[in-house]
Amino acid sequence: MKIIKLLVPLIIGFIGIFSFAPFSIKFLLFISYAYLIYKILYEKTHRFLTVFLWGIGHWGFGMSWIIVSVYYYGETSIALSLLIYILLLIILSLVFTCPLLLIRYFLNKLEITKNYQIILTTSSLLMIGEISRYHFLNGVPWLIPGNLYLDTITQNIYPLFGVSAASLIMYILCCYLVVLYNTNKNFLAIIPLIIISIIPNHKSTADIDDGILISIIQPSSDPFKKYREKGYQKQIEDRLFNLINNTSDLSEIIVLPEAELPYEIKSRRFDQFVKRVPKSENIVMGAWDWDNGNLYNTVYSLNNYSYTLKEHLDSYKKIHLVPFGEYIPFIKSLRGLVGFFDLPMSNVMHGPENQKNITIMKDIPIATPICFDIAFGNTVRKMNKSSLLMINVSNDTWFGNSIGPYQHLNIARIRSIENNRWSIRATNDGVSAIIDNNGTIVDKLEKGDIAILEGKVQLINTNTFYNSYGYLFSYIFSLIMVLVILLTGIWKKTSSK
Repeated sequence: MKIIKLLVPLIIGFIGIFSFAPFSIKFLLFISYAYLIYKILYEKTHRFLTVFLWGIGHWGFGMSWIIVSVYYYGETSIALSLLIYILLLIILSLVFTCPLLLIRYFLNKLEITKNYQIILTTSSLLMIGEISRYHFLNGVPWLIPGNLYLDTITQNIYPLFGVSAASLIMYILCCYLVVLYNTNKNFLAIIPLIIISIIPNHKSTADIDDGILISIIQPSSDPFKKYREKGYQKQIEDRLFNLINNTSDLSEIIVLPEAELPYEIKSRRFDQFVKRVPKSENIVMGAWDWDNGNLYNTVYSLNNYSYTLKEHLDSYKKIHLVPFGEYIPFIKSLRGLVGFFDLPMSNVMHGPENQKNITIMKDIPIATPICFDIAFGNTVRKMNKSSLLMINVSNDTWFGNSIGPYQHLNIARIRSIENNRWSIRATNDGVSAIIDNNGTIVDKLEKGDIAILEGKVQLINTNTFYNSYGYLFSYIFSLIMVLVILLTGIWKKTSSK
């Protein structure tokens, strides 16, 4: 196989990532997926290698932020960092991309030849493949195709059926394009539909008179130093004290980012911090917590704080953990081999499902997804069934200066649209933001800023159709399509005998 044939799938898998933030060149993902679908359906030789390499290119660039964590914060060699990174890419491609090769086997086995059946069956199977991203390998719902429709007119489907329905639209359009091309029909006829689907959507934020004034603290501390240098802990505390002191006296909620303090909530030092910090009764913050010998990444409300009653504080334990950041997937022996994996926050436990929402200001329930939680639509949906506001704390310093923070921000925006909730997004070093219920960024702090972001947010108790029923439409549609085609194929084979 010539080198060029190896490079093409890598490059086309790679360019699709430019459809996501911070680039947002929307049409490139259609090209990338159309190529993948064509190879799956019609390639005669080297199909496995082609699809595998497409996956390597796609995941390799799309999740390149992982190598930032492993190399820059792991104090390890570039060779070992690359080895861990390559192993991860191979696993992601094998688990989430290569199984798509079964689509053609399914079509051939059932003798499906009609164009509309090929389009609907392939789209539905791609949708089922997308569902697997939420469950396999502890869940890696990154680079979901429907995310590309953010800031387009198609984002209006998010509050109805969620981002998965947007993915289904993209799959159908790509399959339609491929099938028309393969049958020598006018495949250019589908281009206007693709263009229409990505027309920009302009929604402005209305002025809020009766909203709640909030303050977001972005300290931009060094996540590595705070666990290695004892003296740096005091610098973090002093910076937080200074920033909190400079928030507005009228601010009703002050939000600190994910696990900013390097010690856990039941420690004496944490107690001393709370006693010293001003306006502590208004603070919602991320923090570490030891509970029955396990370490949890949590969000706490410090309202009515008491050192002797910490177990009764309103809190939420993070459910979905970052691979290679908070736990070591696949290879436990990496702990001790790479310095990064011996840091306190790299051995965290998953929080329990179906936790109660935190209540702030006595009677306001809030949804509090932490960092990677925000990528799991169903988890966020369940939180927002009874919430009036969403607070998303995160520590995006582990992304470094990669594309990760911008992808993460856009995912948070999509969750706001799906659930019709304003979001307060507090990150260690950006991008912190106030996001309205239409996904519009009302205001933000750029990457690396040490600053306070203040503004008003609105409390909303009206749920969307999606919030009530989730991704059921796209999932049920896909399962019904596959089932109908399966029964039709079986009936056709049986009746022909």
